[in-house]
Amino acid sequence: MKNLTLIRESFDGKDGKKYWAYMVRGNVRGREVKVDFVPKDIGGYEPLDIVFDVQDKAELIIGQEQITDSYGNKNTYTTYKAQNVDEFGIVYDCGIKPQRDSDKSLLAMLLNVLNAQAKAEEEKKARENKKQ
Repeated sequence: MKNLTLIRESFDGKDGKKYWAYMVRGNVRGREVKVDFVPKDIGGYEPLDIVFDVQDKAELIIGQEQITDSYGNKNTYTTYKAQNVDEFGIVYDCGIKPQRDSDKSLLAMLLNVLNAQAKAEEEKKARENKKQ
């Protein structure tokens, strides 16, 4: 599957200052969608800006982590990071999260579409190789 690209777009706040919005854009069932992301905490805007100082786009890294509670129950959760690598090979990343529950839903739909497209492409290549 192709990696998702996180972009940022500037907007003017009510106070007249310039701010950034972070998002992934894609297409689901012929409809252009935008999945908004924010840093995991308020202090995350500074490291997120550093990630985007490297390039004007960043790779969206989606992972799974597990935590064990005090009763020994293991809970799995999804993590999100914006990541870039500079000219010296130094990796810069910052934890982010979908801004709203609706963004989580749109992201899941977008990932399902991309996975289906990748599977269809693999099947097409397999059929072509079989013919040869």
